[in-house]
Amino acid sequence: MEMVTKILATTNEVSLKGRNRKWFEQKITENVRRVLADLQLERVERPAWRVLVTFSAPVPFQEAARRMATVFGIASIMPVENVGHTTDDVISALPQRLEGLNPSSFAVRCLRSDKTFPKTSIELERDLGSEVVALTGWKVDLTHPDLTVHLLVDRDGLYLWTRRVAGPGGLPSGSGGKATCMLSGGIDSPVAAYQMMKRGVRLDFVHFHSVPRTDPASLEKVVDLARILARYQGRCRLAMVPLLPIQEQIVANCPARLRVLLYRRFMIRISQRLASRFKAPALVTGESLGQVASQTIENLTAVESIARVPIFRPLISLDKQEIINTARRMGSFETSILPHFDCCSFLVPERPATRSTPRELDKAEESLDIDSLISEALAGVEIMTIDEPAPWSDIPIPHGAEDLS
Repeated sequence: MEMVTKILATTNEVSLKGRNRKWFEQKITENVRRVLADLQLERVERPAWRVLVTFSAPVPFQEAARRMATVFGIASIMPVENVGHTTDDVISALPQRLEGLNPSSFAVRCLRSDKTFPKTSIELERDLGSEVVALTGWKVDLTHPDLTVHLLVDRDGLYLWTRRVAGPGGLPSGSGGKATCMLSGGIDSPVAAYQMMKRGVRLDFVHFHSVPRTDPASLEKVVDLARILARYQGRCRLAMVPLLPIQEQIVANCPARLRVLLYRRFMIRISQRLASRFKAPALVTGESLGQVASQTIENLTAVESIARVPIFRPLISLDKQEIINTARRMGSFETSILPHFDCCSFLVPERPATRSTPRELDKAEESLDIDSLISEALAGVEIMTIDEPAPWSDIPIPHGAEDLS
């Protein structure tokens, strides 16, 4: 197991910011401290375009990388060693750093942030490359190397590393405003939440259920999903909304083919009321164009016509496999596929409408007391605060951070 005392993380999109870049970097630093707080963390620094983490004692790299891979804004994560201040110091450190590695080819890449260092980047790459060949006999491949030896020349020393793990990218949590996400127990909506979090948006959640006509275990499943998502942003709120009385009224009074679309309209009406309570000016859903009958352009337009706030659909152009891949990466997939019957799979017509209009849905709702149904649903809402995120073991180790021993 690889143990480290220092980790260097780079930023990408944040580095392109202007006068407010330091504010974004501070957000990343705060989030790094949050996820590493119980790993003998000593300090987190922000030299230039990167984040330097120092631990007071060696910690497993794969565990630190697992946690840092939940911090949006980080582009890459590297276990580094400060090897000194001279070329000789780097050369002396090479045998230990290369021990146990057996690549088919290698290259050396140097970044010289300290321009006062007496050698250029190209000179350092040549010197270190020659030394690696002498030590190992490895083949040099500057185009597609199997292994890259990296060197950063900084004012506080020379940093050496051979592993780079991709971070999640995006913008730091808390930098992109707030929204309320309609969270089901399926695969899609947790991924939609993750994608919005990646743009810096802090989320609270609304879940609609049909208990007691559906299994109460579905509520526990949604709480588990919210706890997984809390790993990426910290504390959040989850509102549990009883939809069954509304569904029963729709089934009794409205055309069967329009049921799901009418359910969705009530979900939006109620969610935007809760969003106002959460001081969030937008909604988020996990809809993907054409994935099911209710998600055609015509149906999405007809359902959304009653909305008074923007509705973001980050999955709108993704196919199911792309969504599943992200769910696996973020750690929600295994929970999402646990069997359950949610409100969207209950009282569903055999032949749902694939094309509707706002006028058609408005007419179908004329037989319903919309305000009373919404008031009844809001009166039954239970709001919980997710203070305890999911265990770190529920979050996958990112590719490239696996134990090499």
